[in-house]
Amino acid sequence: MPKVVYVTGAPAAGKSSTLRKLAEDVPALKVWEYGARLTEHLRERSADVENQADLRSQSASIVKPSDVAEVDQILLYFVELHRTDYNILIDSHPETKEEYGYRITPFSLDQFTRLAPDEIWLFYVSPDETRRRISLDAAGRPLVTEEEARMHTALQSSVAATYGMAIGRPVYLFDTAGSQEQLAYRLRQRLQ
Repeated sequence: MPKVVYVTGAPAAGKSSTLRKLAEDVPALKVWEYGARLTEHLRERSADVENQADLRSQSASIVKPSDVAEVDQILLYFVELHRTDYNILIDSHPETKEEYGYRITPFSLDQFTRLAPDEIWLFYVSPDETRRRISLDAAGRPLVTEEEARMHTALQSSVAATYGMAIGRPVYLFDTAGSQEQLAYRLRQRLQ
C-alpha cells in the first residue's frame, strides 16, 4: 500500500535534494514541493516572484495567508487524487525566517487530518551545518546566526510533533549531515 509522508525541516536541512534523490530511486513516487507550488501560485496572481529564491527572500512581504490556504487546498486535492497509486512525499516547511523573527503558517488541524499522512519526517542538521550550507548556496535564504538556526529547527520540530500527536501518526527525525546515499536507503525502507 503506498504511503503519504509529510516531510519538513528548517532551510538547508536537505529536504529538496534528498527528495530529488528518492524520486530518482523509487518508482511510483510523487514529490509535492510546496515552495515550488506556492511560487507557481504567486506567479499566477502576478506577484513579483520568478523563482523560489525570490519567494525565500521576500516571503512575508508577498505571501498572504490566503495564498497558503489556496495552495493547501490544491495539495489536498493532489493527495486525494494520487494516494492509492503512488507513494507521495510532501516537502513543506510552514515556518519562515522573516526580518522581524519567524512566521508559522501551518495547516489547520482539520486540514492535516484530511491530508492524513502515514508518517511525518523531520530533517535536521546542526546549526553550524545549516550556516555552512546556506553560505555555500543561499538560494534566497538569509544567512542566520547559530541561535536562529537552532530556533528554526526547534519550531519545525514543534509543528511536526503537534501534527503527529493530532492525528496519531509517528514522527521520525533524520539527521541529514551524513551520507545522502545511506539516508536515501533508510527512507526507501520507510516507504516499503
